Amino acid sequence: MKYTLPTILAGSLLLSIATTAFAGATIEIRLQNGSRWTGELQEHIELTYRQRGVEIKTTATLVRTADYFITVETDVAGEIRRKTIFKDDIIRLKTIRDSGDEVMDMKGARPKHVRRKSNAGAGDAKGDGTRPGVFVLPLKGRVGLELRHDEMEKIAEEADKYGRGQIIVLLIDSGGGAVTEMEQIHDTLTEIKKRHRLVAWVKQAISAACATAMHCDEIYFMTNGTAGAMTAFNSATGKAWTDERLEEWQTRAGDWMEAGGRSRYIAEAMIHSPNLLSYDKNPETGEVTFYNDLSGESILSRDGENLVFNSTDALDCGFSDGTAENEQELAELLDLGEWYEISDYGRRIAKDWQDVVERGQRELRLLQERLSYAGTGSGDPVKILGTRIKIYEKFLRWKDRCPPCTQGLQSKEDIKRQISEMRRELANLKKRRRY
Repeated sequence: MKYTLPTILAGSLLLSIATTAFAGATIEIRLQNGSRWTGELQEHIELTYRQRGVEIKTTATLVRTADYFITVETDVAGEIRRKTIFKDDIIRLKTIRDSGDEVMDMKGARPKHVRRKSNAGAGDAKGDGTRPGVFVLPLKGRVGLELRHDEMEKIAEEADKYGRGQIIVLLIDSGGGAVTEMEQIHDTLTEIKKRHRLVAWVKQAISAACATAMHCDEIYFMTNGTAGAMTAFNSATGKAWTDERLEEWQTRAGDWMEAGGRSRYIAEAMIHSPNLLSYDKNPETGEVTFYNDLSGESILSRDGENLVFNSTDALDCGFSDGTAENEQELAELLDLGEWYEISDYGRRIAKDWQDVVERGQRELRLLQERLSYAGTGSGDPVKILGTRIKIYEKFLRWKDRCPPCTQGLQSKEDIKRQISEMRRELANLKKRRRY
């Protein structure tokens, strides 16, 4: 069996879409003011749009459409590359036939699009909000513990303050973690992509971290970046999922991979070692055809292997949109010209959460150790019970402050019940001493 992808150019703006229109299908593009254009994919168009307050007129080929944006192939810095344009920024759109006749015209008053500075704190927004830039969210550590959907939601809310169409870069350096966190990450990133351009920049994205990266519209690797090995394990037994759970995970991950415009065979080869993967690449067009066997010229995953991409293979087969070792190189791939972070909010909330997790794990270890000897030196049961009550109360506070840190503990209800029982026993001990 095979799976064919369209040509993917390094550095192109390849965005996943909720609804895909195929060549030959009639497409209607409507602006917020009610104006509309009707045509087809692969049509040649004359496009006028607004970019950073400047009107730009260009000829292009329409290659993708989505609810909020279109993707065209046009001249970018002397090269034909893909460019994504939000519909709110389109001023005029015309169809150009081979004869040069303009068939349909879509015009509209330029909608107001004023970016606002962040309200997250003094000095949070850098510059006047008109300079093209990015928001960066570092994602390090274990998925479900240090790496959560919560910070993704927060960075999107911060980007919302500057208007739709912001670039959010997820800087991923993780060896994986809990697959159970992926449903929340999936829901969060799916919503974010409806209003912002989501980019993964991969240093290490293994297991659930790779599943996070593949949700992004674009994936870029660092030179030594790696991504893959999405095998799911039972945390209690340490054994890989089998049977229905394995099939369900392969189906789910495959759907997510396809939603990003990538072959589901890639997800399957990353999850289950017997799954094979190879591909052919047309030397003239760059079109890539994937096979879930070894019939392709380039082999990515053999029997007994779990696919893990390096930057070279990922770029050659189109899983990656480019390789960037530093921020300036990534800026060029993103068509920004220079690296500029609109706000450091993402870096701050990531560090804040990492600090909470580090402190929580350290303090919880100490509390667990204290339970075995707290107050026992005195031999006084009143003192022993009083000390243990204080320890359990701290457990309860960490349950609220860092729930992932306390997954090995009893539930909040059980802890509260034990605290109540110890308090009753302590009261009885004190009462008996008074008589």
